[in-house]
Amino acid sequence: MSDLLQIDIKQVRAAQDASRSLARLAILMRWAGEGLATASRSDLTPAQARSFGLAVTWAGEEIERQCTAIDEAI
Repeated sequence: MSDLLQIDIKQVRAAQDASRSLARLAILMRWAGEGLATASRSDLTPAQARSFGLAVTWAGEEIERQCTAIDEAI
């Protein structure tokens, strides 16, 4: 088998572990973002809280999309 085609199982496991860790981070970010976006008590104005919350939610969703791509690739 060509050296280029050989896959090191340790590398695959490292990629799987990274994907799972990122997926957990994404869940936390989505939860925090949604919570902040709908929070009524904050030092931020409602518009600021909503904008920040939506940005964090988007980041969490993007991480999930990337994890899916990693998982499908391996």
